[in-house]
Amino acid sequence: MTLKESLDEIFLLGGKLNQPNKYGLDNISRVLSLLGMPQERVPYFHITGTKGKGSTADFIYSILEAVHFKTGLYISPSLVSTLERISVNGELISPKSFASIYARLKQVYGGLSTDELPSTFETFTIIAFLYFLEEQVDFGVAEVGLGGRLDATNVLTKPVVSVITDVSYDHQKYLGDTLPQIAYEKSKIIKRERPVVIGVKNSESLNVIIEEAKNCNAPYYVLGKDFSFENVNFTENGAVFDFTSSINQKTIKNILINSYASYKIVDATIAIQAILSSGLDISEDAIRDGVKSAVWPGRFEIISKNPTIILDGAHNDASARVLKESIQNYTSKKVNILFSMLADKNVYDFLFNIKDIVSSIFITTVPNSYSRALNAYKIFDVASKFFDSSHIFVEANPRKAYLLARENTSTNDVLVVTGSLYLVGFIRMLENIFVFI
Repeated sequence: MTLKESLDEIFLLGGKLNQPNKYGLDNISRVLSLLGMPQERVPYFHITGTKGKGSTADFIYSILEAVHFKTGLYISPSLVSTLERISVNGELISPKSFASIYARLKQVYGGLSTDELPSTFETFTIIAFLYFLEEQVDFGVAEVGLGGRLDATNVLTKPVVSVITDVSYDHQKYLGDTLPQIAYEKSKIIKRERPVVIGVKNSESLNVIIEEAKNCNAPYYVLGKDFSFENVNFTENGAVFDFTSSINQKTIKNILINSYASYKIVDATIAIQAILSSGLDISEDAIRDGVKSAVWPGRFEIISKNPTIILDGAHNDASARVLKESIQNYTSKKVNILFSMLADKNVYDFLFNIKDIVSSIFITTVPNSYSRALNAYKIFDVASKFFDSSHIFVEANPRKAYLLARENTSTNDVLVVTGSLYLVGFIRMLENIFVFI
């Protein structure tokens, strides 16, 4: 099979959220059992959270790679190519390997009824498990797709360490309307007697997660209590900070990350504690090197300095607040934003949280979003509550909107592309960044 043929068939499987008969872990568990349980033959770090889970996963992966462990990384969503979801030591799974593994998997699917077939995301997850086993990786790092309790990755029953980054409102339709409900869903990646590192701030949410850890007799370590960061400084090369873990009685000073995003300091701190909690013998130098070399595309990613263009896939109210803080850490220049969101996101709260630093807003449509697309003029109606009409521009075509925004951003200004990872990925393609296959 070709890659295109494989992907066409996989996407036709659909999402289990819209197919009640597929909701749960029965289908993926059945297939993995038929395949010999590949997910149990590789040790995994397992990461969930509303924000920061991808960046944290990348920091963990980079530290492991700095020690020369052969490490697999499974993430979602992808920005440009579906193959970005699965990589080993920085190399994406090849089209040939992906198609070959799916062809084998398809034979297993042939013996199942329609109701027993795994979903699209579950299939990607199975392919990642098989590929990492085939590549004989030392460790896998797996990012949860949605929630935790019923996410496809939650078939990992014996993680090296579970990680829960901060919890905020997102995907309420599936995870619950309150933060404790969302925290409950995410807490279910905690496994019996396996350590969990927690970066949750909200006290009610934190209590839910700690209760689950206690029920599982799992050692738990909380950001701000058991480990922390301090002495943060922003330099021309990024952010510098000190890490301290009272649990491990360890302090690492002057750690550099190549970013001005405040949340990446938090994510790096959580990742370092996860590494320490694993029991692996990893030197301070390897931790420093790994954190410094970590790159997380599309999250406060500076792709140009003339004019300054920043890509950030922030898409909820909490991430908007963090984006605002990160921009203020980086510059005092006038800020324009190229903005769009999916229909199931909260445009009002996002713009409310970032409005104070925005000079002009260029509104477009999220590319390749199909039924989830939000009409640009509906966004305009919301934006009109916060910005003068002379500073609002609407261009439904995202390519034309980007060119318009660039033309109206001088070398003394900053353009931030935000509101959707799909939009960020589209702009990366326009700029020929990470154009795979």
